[in-house]
Amino acid sequence: MPLSGIGGKLQRERKSQRRSLDEIAAVTKIPQHHLEAIEAEDLDALPGLVFTRNFVRQYATTLKLDPEPLLAALPRVEQANVPLPVAPGIARSQRWDSREQWLAKAAVWTVVLLGAATVTYRKLSLPSDTVTSVHASSAAPVAQSPVPAPAPPVVNTSANTGASPVQVTITAHQTSWVSLAADGKLFFAGTLEPNESKEISATEQVKLVAGNAGGVTVSLNGKTLDPIGPEGQVRVVRLTAEGPQFLAKSPTPAPDPL
Repeated sequence: MPLSGIGGKLQRERKSQRRSLDEIAAVTKIPQHHLEAIEAEDLDALPGLVFTRNFVRQYATTLKLDPEPLLAALPRVEQANVPLPVAPGIARSQRWDSREQWLAKAAVWTVVLLGAATVTYRKLSLPSDTVTSVHASSAAPVAQSPVPAPAPPVVNTSANTGASPVQVTITAHQTSWVSLAADGKLFFAGTLEPNESKEISATEQVKLVAGNAGGVTVSLNGKTLDPIGPEGQVRVVRLTAEGPQFLAKSPTPAPDPL
């Protein structure tokens, strides 16, 4: 989809000010190939509407243009439906794979069922005279004790009781775009203003995507973590009961509230 003449207007203004794309990239921290895509009005080459609107805003502001008329020509984003950005360079082994979790649970239940079947088989295999002797005299020793069935796996009910093992609080001290997902389910995607917080609980993990890593403070299970990254950069962090795991670092700047 074209950028409705936005790229041409920015390009003409930049050239009238005798400024290069290298200079604009250095000031805005926007990769030069994204600036070229904006001027070429190639929306498909840009990383989604959230970041595209932010790039246009920063580009226009650097040229001392009012960004609002330019942003008005772009589609707006329904933040509740914003997908999580794909972090570059993440090894497959680091990605949360729900299929692996399902297979692990299936293996546990297989062991339980096999144990139960073994117990049933042994009970049915007891000789009839042994069974009779056991019932005939309570003082007589039991000829054969059945093997107890393995205890079924404990079902974690923390999601229903509110005592989730992973409790995260995100507090903004600068305007910051964040996305939060609990156990793979999107909980929030939007912009936090200074002093605004979001709390989220999960059974296994919380995935945080911070568009302005230096603009937020993260608390995990009541403990404030070290800064997750510098201002204006994207960070993707997996938060579990064991602590934070940084999945990626990206030079892409965080989107402003649009």
